[in-house]
Amino acid sequence: MIGSEGTPVYLILGLICLIMSAITWVVLAHQRSHAAAYWCLGNLLFAGGLLLDWHGQGTPGWTGLPLANLIALGGLLSGVQALRLDQGAPWRPLGMALTSLGFLLAYEFLRQELGHATLRAGFVTLVWLLLVLQVARWAWRIARQRRSKGAMAIAASQLLLAGGLFIHLVELIRDAGRGEASTLHLLHIGFLGSVGVLTVLVSDVGFIGIILERSVRERLEAAASQARMEESLRLSNQLAQLDRQRSLGLMAATLAHELNQPLTAILASAQAARRGTAAKRLDSVQSLELLDKVILNTRRISGITDRIRSFIRPGQALSAPVDLVRITREMLELMQPDLRRHGVRVAFPAAGEPVLVQGDAVQLSQVVLNALRNAIEAVQLVPDRSLEIMLTRSASEAALCLRDSGPGLDPALAGQVGTPYFTTKEQGLGLGLSISTAILQQHQGSLTLRNAEGGGACVDIRLPLLAEGGS
Repeated sequence: MIGSEGTPVYLILGLICLIMSAITWVVLAHQRSHAAAYWCLGNLLFAGGLLLDWHGQGTPGWTGLPLANLIALGGLLSGVQALRLDQGAPWRPLGMALTSLGFLLAYEFLRQELGHATLRAGFVTLVWLLLVLQVARWAWRIARQRRSKGAMAIAASQLLLAGGLFIHLVELIRDAGRGEASTLHLLHIGFLGSVGVLTVLVSDVGFIGIILERSVRERLEAAASQARMEESLRLSNQLAQLDRQRSLGLMAATLAHELNQPLTAILASAQAARRGTAAKRLDSVQSLELLDKVILNTRRISGITDRIRSFIRPGQALSAPVDLVRITREMLELMQPDLRRHGVRVAFPAAGEPVLVQGDAVQLSQVVLNALRNAIEAVQLVPDRSLEIMLTRSASEAALCLRDSGPGLDPALAGQVGTPYFTTKEQGLGLGLSISTAILQQHQGSLTLRNAEGGGACVDIRLPLLAEGGS
């Protein structure tokens, strides 16, 4: 087409390309899509090439037909690039530039060295045919992958144009063989112009459909992903709450023993005060001492019940500075009856400065409690029952390690440990470690269970360290 004498068909097709480029850009501007930008740029360049060819037939040198063909080639390359971008397989800009340079050099060779107008027009038509087939190919790929009607329309219209170009190329080859121009040449140009107009209209509408379909699909996928995340978080919180309730259910007997000690002390102090007062043997100092014991043990009971209430109460996760030293000691106090009953020795260094992380204190307490409970159950299988707890800090994270003296992990089952519902305990549900892992992931932390050197198992809990708790 371009490279032959100019006709009004080029003017009409160029103006339609300009109008459709503007319409496509207005419709897709809010999408902020690189593919849409390339497609509109391609339309604009193609229109510019056609209009320059129509207006500049008599212009000498490279500013006439060579420049018009080069601009139109850039438009076709941009159209292919738009579809390749949509598929995530764009051409490199350097490759596109070298292709354009090679086309220009070949065209100039045919124009200046051979001076054969029909051969030159055939070369341009062949290049156009190959690029139009590229557009059809990539549109067909999109249509197959997404069942996109817009892409199917682009592929069909581009194949129709490719058919017209092929017929025109055959006619040009015949002209070159006969050594004279066909009397049907202008008719072919008019036919190709009509097919070109149809192709531009259908392809632009189809491309708008591709981008809008993708936008709707991405929004639906984002909404579905958000819904899945929210549902997963809700179920995770429910499972965590149920696990806390189950943990306290298993400790009910030992907690009753824990509460019985301060209650017994309160009863003894109250009885002593009553007998002493009745016999008039108590002075004010002795009375105050007995009352102080009652107050102290009452506060012990209040502290125990507060820890139980806050631990089991469902609610929204709160993010605040949490001292790992404090919550570890609180969970040790909560587990003291079990530790004493099973004769487990605990080594935990004396309190130093706080080790602060960001998170929900109740959820992180549950992680520590699960680790302690697993360690206590593990050491019951060996005569030497000990638990070593180490809390260390680096520049960016806090590490809590609980090492028990138990038999360690079975290497054959190590890969399944932590998987939901996998457990080696007769009364276990297989949720403790998986819930702890999920909680730590929500806190940008991690949990690792491994065999320790020298025997036993080690639970490594790592969390990002707050600056206030750093070095």
